[in-house]
Amino acid sequence: MYVEELIKSTNAYKIISGEKKRNSLSHAYLIVCPDADYLREYLKVFARLIACDGDGCSRCRVCKLINEEGYADCTFYPKEGSKILTADVDDLLSQTYIKPIENKTRLFVLSNVENMNASAQNKILKTLEEPPANVCILMGATMDYTLLPTVKSRVKRIDVPPFGDKILKNTLIGEFSDIKRLDKAISSGGGRLSEIVRIYNDSGVEKTTSLCRAVLSEMRSSKDAVKFSSKIDKDNLTQFIAEMKAEVMRIIKLKLAGLLNDPVLDAYSIGALLAIEDLLSAKERAVSFSSNVQMTVDTILFGILEEKHKWLKL
Repeated sequence: MYVEELIKSTNAYKIISGEKKRNSLSHAYLIVCPDADYLREYLKVFARLIACDGDGCSRCRVCKLINEEGYADCTFYPKEGSKILTADVDDLLSQTYIKPIENKTRLFVLSNVENMNASAQNKILKTLEEPPANVCILMGATMDYTLLPTVKSRVKRIDVPPFGDKILKNTLIGEFSDIKRLDKAISSGGGRLSEIVRIYNDSGVEKTTSLCRAVLSEMRSSKDAVKFSSKIDKDNLTQFIAEMKAEVMRIIKLKLAGLLNDPVLDAYSIGALLAIEDLLSAKERAVSFSSNVQMTVDTILFGILEEKHKWLKL
């Protein structure tokens, strides 16, 4: 239930709910949300909203079937795996001209469309340009830069940004009983539900978070960078990058709110922190393609040093 409660609190949900009430639903939506692990569940909330006679009640037969991906007038893709294949798009196209069985709208839900290759995107383009009557296509992506401009121009984009700390705590407090642990998970989770749940359930994450904080507060020279490089688990570099990004965003939030009571961390300007976040995001995308993990680690650590000192001089 907490997934539904979080999504219902967003402007994205309010926008689509309002359009449904005005009978002005778009033929295609692109929901952009950075949380890949929960994206499909988020899309189900929007699908229930569109298909339900009410306002996505989650209790009626239609809502329950959509939640189980078993409703005749709502088809989910990919049917297997995590990547939408050309075969999935072929299946979708073959069904768009079939009239809804019991609903007034035939709904197609595609998750992780950022992974669609150009061939699959081009195949779905004609349907996006000239949608059959009573068809609504709900597309979800963690990012949109891999999508063709022609695809993006023919859908209505709606963003679901990371959730705020307050709504997260109010929503999750009934599900996660250890309040102190939940607070730490929310603080380090960067507003992403999957990260918060992972951090809450994984005691090892706290060790990585402590290392990230030590890097930011204690690393002052290249000698320190070499020392910290030896402490980073090279087999779990993606986790280190994710935790470092969460820590950087936590510091930014505290600085903007005037609540950062740490003179060492306060030495990082907002500009430096944003530059470091950009560096981490670039390495997060590239890490799976890099065969030299040590070089990636060194680039991150020396990059943090460089940005810190560069912005101090401005």
